Amino acid sequence: MADVRDLEGKVALVVGGSRNQGAAFARLIASRGATTVISYANGEEAAQRTLVALSKHDVNAEAVRSDARVSAEVDTLFEGVVARHGRLDIVVHTPGAVIKKPLVDFTDEDFDHLIDLNTRSAFNTLRATARHIADGGRYVVLSTTLTAIMTGPYGLYSGSKAAVERMVLAAGKELGARGITVNAVAPGPVDDDFYRAAETPESIAAATHHSPRDRLGHPGDIAPVVGWLISDEAGWVSGQTVRANGAMF
Repeated sequence: MADVRDLEGKVALVVGGSRNQGAAFARLIASRGATTVISYANGEEAAQRTLVALSKHDVNAEAVRSDARVSAEVDTLFEGVVARHGRLDIVVHTPGAVIKKPLVDFTDEDFDHLIDLNTRSAFNTLRATARHIADGGRYVVLSTTLTAIMTGPYGLYSGSKAAVERMVLAAGKELGARGITVNAVAPGPVDDDFYRAAETPESIAAATHHSPRDRLGHPGDIAPVVGWLISDEAGWVSGQTVRANGAMF
């Protein structure tokens, strides 16, 4: 769908769109003609690099610093997008964090960190989406395949993402009368900076060996799934979690 300008006239916000999977999603959206806004909590250089890539698609693009964990910043972000661009049609939420350890070893600070980045941030943008998105809009949030297949050292991580999937189901029902769809995409291991920062060489090798294709996923494997969910063709899909993991699990 990257060669189709089917999103012209629409305005998209990719929360956490400066790097990794978020940047891949933003590039795909821009290539389809939408005004594309990316937000980022830190990493000015990465945001500017992604902004340059978006501008090559001959679309209006901007990068806005905003911390998705802070509700006031999220409200300001959404209000600003609508004020500057006149509307908001698509929201893709990507921020997250992973801490691997047995539940008994988690500290209060670990718990707060995961809940803030994985659960609270998604709640903040989902609530702001309900308030600001146009009728017929699309909301997609990243979850993880781990919510369905394992716990172990990922127990609190998968739990914090499972809560997001339940919010997606509820919001899909609440917003459906306005033609708005709400979905989650749950990738398996994706070979990017986010994944490699949380893993060891041994765990990366084990995950690669577990794949039927003998490789990890790439951001480019996940972007088309998000791209379909934000399309008009996916209008009857809502409240769902779509697992994209190359049959690894």
